Amino acid sequence: MAIALCGAFDYVAVVPDGRGSDDFESRAIVRESTNRANVDISESWLVGISPHVRISNVGQSDDKSLRPPWNLRKRSLITLVASTRDQATVAQAAFYTDKAFTDCMTAGDQIHLSRTGCGGLGYSVIRDGRLVAAVGAITAVPLGSGVRISIPRDLISSAAAVFRKRDPDFEFTHMPLEVEVAGARSILSEGVRFMGDYRVIVRHGFLEGEPGTDESVSIFLDRICTHAAGEFSAMLLDDPDALSMSW
Repeated sequence: MAIALCGAFDYVAVVPDGRGSDDFESRAIVRESTNRANVDISESWLVGISPHVRISNVGQSDDKSLRPPWNLRKRSLITLVASTRDQATVAQAAFYTDKAFTDCMTAGDQIHLSRTGCGGLGYSVIRDGRLVAAVGAITAVPLGSGVRISIPRDLISSAAAVFRKRDPDFEFTHMPLEVEVAGARSILSEGVRFMGDYRVIVRHGFLEGEPGTDESVSIFLDRICTHAAGEFSAMLLDDPDALSMSW
């Protein structure tokens, strides 16, 4: 069963002026484009309609299950704190990302943060209308001009029809992604692709199920991050327990 609106979120915040340290705080609002048919932004969201966003440097993980080199990566904690308990399901929610993915943020950048109906987490950083970086369930967040990532359901449907000539019950369980950068297109189920100024890392596409598992992807300007930072961020957000919540 999909997560109800009160368990999801879709916010945008702006990196404040004078950001000069690892940590900063901003105020988020519900993204305007979320106010579409059958969605009332005045209804309850996970941490309300205007939470505080805190980004903090928390260093290396003490998770014993993480093996080198992942246990050596520095992390940031992104925390959403409800400004009021009205229209908020929880007091706060938080998740980790690689520190390099927050270090790249500068004053004036837009930070888009989403939790989908499947429980997937995604966020993107947009600067002057252009994508800087995005990670996680990135089909749920804006990607700026010139970048588009989607599930090519028309192609998947056509391909499934071919297989059903031999097996009437055939279904794709792993949905590839169509990545478009500056007019160039790629279809990726997994792996790494360099497209224009961007590095695209696909750990997996959308996985069918009830309610399904969102894609695990990282895309970023190749000059601002390393491959390890992108992959680690995607790994962290893809963990079923990635989002911690407190009441």
